[in-house]
Amino acid sequence: MSNKYQGKEALPEPLPPIPAKQLHHTTQRPPLPNMPAGYIHTRYVNMLLALDDIPPLFNMMASFFTWILLAGFVLFPGTFTSLQQQQLNGVEAQLLSVISNIPLYIIAWLCTGFGGVGMIWLWWRWQKNYIWIVNRIFVPGLLNSLAGVISVLSNIYGVQHGTYGATGESAIIVTAAVAAVCGCLVIVYQFWLLANIKKEHDREVGVRELAGEHGEGIVGGEMKR
Repeated sequence: MSNKYQGKEALPEPLPPIPAKQLHHTTQRPPLPNMPAGYIHTRYVNMLLALDDIPPLFNMMASFFTWILLAGFVLFPGTFTSLQQQQLNGVEAQLLSVISNIPLYIIAWLCTGFGGVGMIWLWWRWQKNYIWIVNRIFVPGLLNSLAGVISVLSNIYGVQHGTYGATGESAIIVTAAVAAVCGCLVIVYQFWLLANIKKEHDREVGVRELAGEHGEGIVGGEMKR
């Protein structure tokens, strides 16, 4: 019996299972058991599967931070000095300005700053999942910022008759700057980083996966490697 198995190599011992705590901090999702033959784990597939593992609390936080950012933008037009107030002089104008503008102006800045800081933190927290940060942070931030720009401009040209005050100028600068930053990030992540990962996925899988007419998902033609 010893001569029969003498020339055969000993089978390697199976690797010990990865502890759950250690598995949570790994950057690469391990292969799932009982996967069909030919199944390929790509970075794009890992990001899609990771969307189900991100706690719902972070989804609600992303919605809250982008909403509070919009709330700050919407409050800015309420701090603009009216034409009637601009015509007042002396103590009466100062008292009216302090009572009606300053508290709301501070609240608007607090909401805008709180929402912006929260969005930046979530961006850093889930920076490796391009799909999540684009859909949950950058696109809502861009749309809310554009809504803020429209709200500020409509107030300036509709109520103020095109008169730009100090608060009006600061509001249009802030809303336009946030819209520009979010727009650039959408372009970089959606149309460059994520598009390259999707092309890499199609090359490794060998076929192109399409959305279909109603989002049912269909397999297109074969990809050239």
